[in-house]
Amino acid sequence: MIPIRTDSRLRSTPWTNWAIIALNVLVFLIQHRMPSLTHRFELNPREPSLWNFFTYSLVHANGPHIASNMLFLYIFGNNVNDKMGHWGYSAFYVAGGIFSGICYVLFESNPVIGASGAVSAVTGAYLVLFPLANVTIIFFLFYFATWEIPSFWFIGFFFAQDLLLNFSGSATGVAHLAHIGGTLFGFSICFLLLTFYLLPRDHFDVVAMAKQWNRRRQFRDLTSKGYDPFGYAGAKNRVGVERRLPAQAVSREQEKVQDLKAQISDLLSNHHHARAAELYLEIKAIDPEQVLARQAQLEVGNQLASEQRYPQAAEAYESFLRHYRGFEQVEQVELMLGLIYARYLNRYDRAKEYLLRAMARLHGDKELSLARTELNRIEPFAGGA
Repeated sequence: MIPIRTDSRLRSTPWTNWAIIALNVLVFLIQHRMPSLTHRFELNPREPSLWNFFTYSLVHANGPHIASNMLFLYIFGNNVNDKMGHWGYSAFYVAGGIFSGICYVLFESNPVIGASGAVSAVTGAYLVLFPLANVTIIFFLFYFATWEIPSFWFIGFFFAQDLLLNFSGSATGVAHLAHIGGTLFGFSICFLLLTFYLLPRDHFDVVAMAKQWNRRRQFRDLTSKGYDPFGYAGAKNRVGVERRLPAQAVSREQEKVQDLKAQISDLLSNHHHARAAELYLEIKAIDPEQVLARQAQLEVGNQLASEQRYPQAAEAYESFLRHYRGFEQVEQVELMLGLIYARYLNRYDRAKEYLLRAMARLHGDKELSLARTELNRIEPFAGGA
C-alpha cells in the first residue's frame, strides 16, 4: 500500500520541505554520476565521523529507495513544516536524522545510507500533530483501489512492522533501528513542544486528546460514585415539578457537557472564539443553567456580541454576572449589557437597571459619558428606577 495524500490543510507553502526533497534528489543525481560519493557520505558504525551523521541521509541506494523516502516526506512533511515553521522544521529534520544515526550506530555494524531515519522523525511528529487526519492509500487487489485510514493506524502499522522485523533478527537489508529511533524522536520531541506550548496547539492533536480522555476518565469516576455536579437528578421542568432522569441518561448528558467545556477551553486558548461560542450554545441547549469558567464565559459573551447575536450575548453576560459577582471589572459587563438591551433588544427597563449600576462604579470619563448618553436616550421608554 502506498500513501498518496492526507486530508490536513496547509496555511502556508511548505518551502522548507520542498527544498529538502529537492536537495535529496539533486544529491542522488550527483551520486549517480559519482558513485564514490556513496562511500564518502555513508555512516559506518565501525568508524563513525561527525560529518557522516549529517551526510548519510542525503545518499540513497537506488531509485526505489529515494522514491519511497521522498514520497513519505512529501505526504507527511508538508503539514509538519507548516506547523513548525521553516527554521524549526529544518532544525527538527536534521536533528531527527542525527538521532536516528546515533541509534543505529549504537547497535549495528554495517554502513547505513538514506533519509528514512529523518523521514521517520517527521512521521512521528505527524502522529502527534495530526493523529486523526486521514491518509489516502492506493493498493492493488486484482485492481487498483484507494482507501482512507487514520494516520494513527497507518504510521503505527509501519512502526510495529519495524519493531517486529528488527527484533526478529530477519535480514531485510533495511535499517529498521534507524526508523524506530527516528519515530520515537519525532513523537517525543513534538509531544514536548506541544505540552510546553512551543508549537501551535490544536484541539485534535495528541496532547489535547490525552487531556480530554483524562477529563472523561475523571468525570466517569466521579459520576460512578453518585456525584451529580450539574443537578440533573433533581432538575425541575418548566412547570416546577421535580423530575428525576435515568442514571444512564444523566451520565451521558453530563459527560457531553464536560466534553464540550473541555473543547471550549482548548478552542479559546488557541483563539478559535467563533467555534467556542457555537459549542457554548450547544451546552445551553442541554442545560440552560450551565456556566463556563470566568474568563471563558466572558470571552464567549464578547464573541457572541461581536457576531451580533445579541439575545445569546445578553444571556451569556447575565449568566456571568450571576456566578461571578466579585469580578473586579463587573461594571464593564453591566455597561455592555445595558447597551445591548437598549440598542438591540428594546428592553429599556432592563437597560436602565444595568446602566445605572454600571455608572455607580465606572471611573473613565468616556465610559461614563457613553452610559449617561444612552440612559438619556432611553429615558422616555423606560419605567421609573
